[in-house]
Order: sequence, then structure tokens, then C-alpha cells
Amino acid sequence: MNFKRMVSIGALLTLTFLGICSNNGTAAAEIGTSEKIAVSLVIDTSGSMAETDPTNLRKTAADVFVDMLSPEDYVGIVSFSTDVMELAPMQQVGDATNKQNIKASLAPIVNANGNTNYQLALQKAEQQLDSYTEENVKKVIIFLTDGVPEPDYALREDAAFMSAYMESLWQTTAQIGLKNYSVYALGFGSADPSALQRIASDTRGEAKFLGNSSEIAVNFFEILRTLKNRQGFWNEMVNVANETVMPFQVDGYDSQVTMVLTYDTVGMDAWVRSVDELDSTGKVNIQKNENYTIITLNQSDKELAGNWELVLNGNGNAQLFGDKDLSLKSWLLEPKANTQQPLGEPLRLSVSVTGAVSDTISVAVLVSKNGNAEAETVLLEQVDGGYEGIYDNVDETGNYLLETQIREGNSVIASNTAAISVLQLPSLASDAALDKGIFKLSETQFVTGYLELGDGPLANVPDLIISSFSLITTGADGQQEIHPLLDWSSESSGDAFNGDSIYSVPLSIAEEGLFEADLVVQGTYQGANFTLEKPLGEYKVISGGVISGTFGDEEIINKPGGEVTIPAIIKNQSGRTETVHVSLTTEQEVSEEQVLTMKAGEQIETNFIVSLASDAPLEKQAVSMEIAAEDPLTQVEIGKSTSIAVISGNEFFVRNLLIFLTENSMLIVVLLSLPVLIYLTGRILYAVKLNKALQVNRYLVYERIGSVAEAQQLLLPKKPGKISLVFGADSEEADVVLIGPKIPYLLVVEVAIKYPKWRWLEGYRVLSKAYLPIHITVTTTPPGIFKLDSEVHTQKEIFDQDSFESGGYRFRYQAEKAIPEENKAKNLLEGKM
Repeated sequence: MNFKRMVSIGALLTLTFLGICSNNGTAAAEIGTSEKIAVSLVIDTSGSMAETDPTNLRKTAADVFVDMLSPEDYVGIVSFSTDVMELAPMQQVGDATNKQNIKASLAPIVNANGNTNYQLALQKAEQQLDSYTEENVKKVIIFLTDGVPEPDYALREDAAFMSAYMESLWQTTAQIGLKNYSVYALGFGSADPSALQRIASDTRGEAKFLGNSSEIAVNFFEILRTLKNRQGFWNEMVNVANETVMPFQVDGYDSQVTMVLTYDTVGMDAWVRSVDELDSTGKVNIQKNENYTIITLNQSDKELAGNWELVLNGNGNAQLFGDKDLSLKSWLLEPKANTQQPLGEPLRLSVSVTGAVSDTISVAVLVSKNGNAEAETVLLEQVDGGYEGIYDNVDETGNYLLETQIREGNSVIASNTAAISVLQLPSLASDAALDKGIFKLSETQFVTGYLELGDGPLANVPDLIISSFSLITTGADGQQEIHPLLDWSSESSGDAFNGDSIYSVPLSIAEEGLFEADLVVQGTYQGANFTLEKPLGEYKVISGGVISGTFGDEEIINKPGGEVTIPAIIKNQSGRTETVHVSLTTEQEVSEEQVLTMKAGEQIETNFIVSLASDAPLEKQAVSMEIAAEDPLTQVEIGKSTSIAVISGNEFFVRNLLIFLTENSMLIVVLLSLPVLIYLTGRILYAVKLNKALQVNRYLVYERIGSVAEAQQLLLPKKPGKISLVFGADSEEADVVLIGPKIPYLLVVEVAIKYPKWRWLEGYRVLSKAYLPIHITVTTTPPGIFKLDSEVHTQKEIFDQDSFESGGYRFRYQAEKAIPEENKAKNLLEGKM
């Protein structure tokens, strides 16, 4: 077998298996970072294919491409020559059985006859992609041809026909580009590279011219690698003599490593081994054939990370391919790949990263110009979950290569590249205010745009041709709508004059939801085709919304000439801030107008003051609420009404009194109960203190003056009562007989309770430590006397620790646990405590 031919077959097998196995990528939330694709595969079957692809490698390559797709991807197959044929409608790739069915539909592409009608083929591919509406997917067309655009061989020399056809073709490619369907154009044989490049330029895709049909599968694989962001690490010829060792590494971020070897001799063998002696049980799969060997390593949690060796055994040449699928990937969102950028205008760099990102991860973009080996590095900052930066040095025209790198320390974990073209182009500008806007159904927003060089719109530039100026709106479901902008006259849009190079469109808001808006301009400048795009941001469309107003449940009553406060509740049920004018009207009066600015969902409780006329009739007056929203699209709903009951002054007083009594009944009860409570509390305090006082032991201690005998003590009654002491005589009535004077007399000590007039008040005096109601009184019968504090008495109230003398005896009154001295009431008249 010819070695070149064998390597081509081996490459096909390699790419097939790489496509089957490399399905581990992490799906992202944004369209720009999705590995999921919907692809319309368009294959030329014109008569020239019999010469340029006599062995039908396009069929084999198409089979390989289907096998390379992931089960969740979508694919449709179109063949074309003079006419177009849909071999397989757009459908999910699914399992191996469905893949086989799709590949079976490819059988007709081995036929070769007819002309090369580019336009019909691209239109059918566009229709296939239009039919797929699922979100989070990249839509692409892979367009394979070996000829020039030629719908009718007999008219190929008709300049007018071909000019009209080519103009129509470019309108088709412009339309496809506006829908963000990228076309990857592959040509070989007699295909026109300039036509393929124009198709790619209009759609922000890529164009390649192949040496021959044997390169089709390799390029299919490269396109798929780009779309799915996989990393290639081997593509080389190896001379094998006995045992040949090829070292490689598995990183912690590699989810799958695939190696494919094709041989030019029979009997070669290949396997892998871990230099670090890692346990690879169940993680390595080897599939062998006499022409090739496929080896895959799969890891889920860095268990295979380390140094490895691929061991080749035998003699001969082997073509070696290697591919890695990573668990951490970067995606360049801005600028979009394959776009044209104006010279001198800074590049806004925006990168999304899928996978688990740690704090040690950084993201950078390396910019190289026109093949220059020295790249400028822009470190990106993390913003809202993505990474952003600015590259200012857009100072020369040509091809710029943007390499996005995910770094951990000084190591590059993952990278991918995208190319853009920098041309001497005007920049795209707009005064539209859509970003973060909230608009209502049926509203109209005028969107303007223009091209500028310097400070103003470009006008009447002979080498500038604008083929389309469009606003693209994309809904949350991925559905797009194209709104052409025109250079017309409309003062309300800011585009006041025809021919002023300011383009505008009245954007009619017709559907609720979230939308993104982009301006896209296609045309030629100084002979070069260009497509310029400017994001206008995200906006939200809501329904017209409702402002509702109602009254509270309170009954409103007043008298003629009175002033009424009427509570009202206003609620903004709109999705954006609303300004409303609210007032109340009665049969005779109008309240002051209130202007309320209300946030979305806000509810305001407010009061309106209405003055009644002094001659207002004694009857109910209806009250109505008037609400006017400044936004005419906002609906107004008035809830239940209310009324004012106008009554006489006397009735108004009585009703207010009743209302007061009803509303304050508990307070009134408390106030009425308070005196009784105070009285009862005082009485209780008094009784408690009196009872306590009656339990105290009280003594009268006495001794004869000048005697050495011990003093005697006499226990006084605890309850009201008397004890008597007789001097100089014997008496049956006396409790104690004392030696005394010749003329006898009695000394009587009386314990009495003198109840105060206000006992409850005395109870509170107890709290203030006032004197007790128990009184001790000393009385002598004639001719007896007693001395107390150098004063002579025949009757006197005594207090604890008072001493007095009588009949040659000294007496002292004392009480156990008596009230402290400072608790005694003070007798101001007597100066006593």
C-alpha cells in the first residue's frame, strides 16, 4: 500500500476516534462558551468532483465528521450541484445507531454531475440552522467545494447574469452573517479562493484552500477542534526501530488524552506506561488494528496526573496524533474570531472560562501582529464572573493572532487562539440607549448608528460602500430578528436628513422578555470587505403594567366646615419606575394633587386632605380617586370607592366621644380601677405592717435607784392593754408592787392602737418607714409623777429606749426588733423621736 495513501486512511481513522472519544467538555452557560454545535454540512457533488475526488474521500471525510460529533450536537447534511438536496434534516446526533443512519444518508454524494450553485446550497444550510431553536449552541456551516460559483454552465460567460447572481449570493452570505452563522469554507481543485474568502469574511468564519481531497478530513477535524476548544499536542512522523519511547505528560486538568498511530508495516504494537507507577486500572483503553492503534486515558480527579511513556515496538514508520480534552477551558468572547477591526481603535478583550476556577488561576491574552514572534501580553481582570481587559496598541494593519491563556503560577494550563484582521476602517458608533433599559410592549425606540473617522459621521466617501446596516436583536431563547437601518429623514429618531450617513430604525417592541442588541455593518472600504459589530447591550421588555389605587376600610365622618384626612393606597404593578398624578374629588371639593414617583412593585400609603364647606349638606358625599400615569402605556385601575358622612356638630362630638371611649376602653378601665387599687394596696400594707408590729415583744425594764440589785423587766401586752405598778401600798389591781413613797399611787403603762382616719394612706407611710400605729402611754395617779428628759409628767407617750424616773425607780422602755431610730416619726412639737 502507498504510504501516503495509508497515512491518509490512518488520519481518517484517527480523527474518527478523536471525535468519538472527546466528548468530555464542560458545557457553559453562554452561547459564546458552548461546546455544543449545530452544523449544516454542505458538500459539492458537481461534475468536476469526478476528477478532483475520484476515490470519494469526501464521503469518507463526511462519515468521519459525523463520527466526530458529540451525541448532544446537531447536524444536517446538504449536497449541491445545479440543484440542492437535503440528505439529512437538522437533527440531534444521538447514539451510534442514529450516527449510522445519518452516515447512510450520505451515499448520494459519491455521484458527480451538474453545476456549482453556491447560493442554493447556502440558502438550504441557512434554513436548516433556522429550524434549530435550542439555546446555548454555536451554529455553523461547513461548505466544501471544488469549483467556482456557477449556477448555469451555459451562462457562465454572461456578465450581466453572473453579476446579478454574485450580487444575490453576497446578499445571502450577508444575511447568514447577520444571523451569526459562521461559514467554514473549504475549497480544492478549481475553487476560487477569493470567493471562499468573501463568504468567510461576510459570516465571520474561515476559508482554506486544500491541496487535494486527502486533506478534507484533517481540516474537518481542525474545524471541530476549534469549535470545541480541544488541545492538540502530537502530529508527527515517527521512525520506529525495535522499541521506541515517546514521553508525554498528563496534567491535572486533562480529562482525556487520545493518541492515534497509523503504520506503514504490519505487526507494530503500542502501549503506555506510567513513569510514576500510577494505578491506571480501568483508566486506559487500547484499540488495535493492523493499520492503527488508538489509546485513550481518562481521568476524573487528577489520578493520572504525572509522567507517562508511549512505547512503540516494531520496525517502520508511524504517523502519530495526540489530542487533549481539558476540564478547564478559555473562550474568547470579544473580539469575535475572524472579524475585522478598525485601525487605532482599542480592542476590548473579554474571555469566559469554563470549569472549576481557583484563586491561583489567572487569564491573559497574548497579541501578536502579522506573524511577529514577539507577543504583547494583556493580563485580564475578573469582572462579573468573566475576565476583561483592553489592548490599546492597535497601530498597524494586518492579521492579529490572539492567544488566550489560563495560567496557574508560571504554568500555562490551557490556551486557544483566534485571528482577527485590522484594517483601515471607520469605527461603528451609536447614540442608542438600549443597555439595561426596560421597555414596554408597543413602545418604539429609535436606534441610530453611523460610521465615523475622527469626531463625526462619515458622509460621501467615494471608497466606502455600505451593503447593509442592521440591528440584530436576540431573545433569551436564541431567536434573532434583523432590523435594517436606513439613512432616512426622521427628526424623532435623531436622523433629520437623507444622505447624512446617520442610519436609524424605529424598533417596535412587540414581545416580552430579555433581549440583546447588536449593530452590524457590512460593506467595502478602500476595496476591502468588512463586517463591523457593536454591542448595544441587554434590555428588557415588559407588559404595559398597571397602577392601582384604592382606599382603606376606615369610615370617614366629619361636620360641615371640617377638614377630612382620607388615606389611600397606590401600588405600582409595572416592571419599571412610574410617575403618577393622584388627586381625590368629592361632590364639592377637590384635594391637592400628589405626584408620586414609584419604583417597580412599590406600594405607597398616603393621605389626602379635603376641606368641607361650612354649608355642606348633612348627607354622604362620594369620594373618587383620579390617577393619571405619565406613561400612556400604563393602565390605571381604581379599586373600591369611599365616602364622607357629613353630620351635625353635636352628633360629630358624640360619635367622636364614643369612638374615643371605644378605642380607649382599656385605658379608661385602668384609670377607673387605679384609685381602688391604690386604696386596697394601702390597706393591705397597713394591715401587714400592723400585724408585724403586734408580734414584737416590748418590755418595761426597772430598777431601784442606788440599789445594786439587777434590773427587772416587765413584758408589756402585745395587744392593746394595760399593766400597773403600785408604789407604797399593796393592791390587788396592780401587776407589780414597788417600795415607794408614803402616799401610794399607781403608774399605769397602756399599749393602745390608735387607728388613723386614712388607714390606706398609713399603709403607704409604712413604705416610707414612718411610725407605727401602736402607742405606749405612761400615766400616774395623784400624787404620783415621773420625770422624762428632765421634765415632770403625769401622762406621756413613750418610745423605744425612753428612760424615766418615778417613786425612786428608773424605768426604760425597750422593744425587741424595734424599728430603727431613723424610722421613728418625728414629733416636731415635742422634739421627740
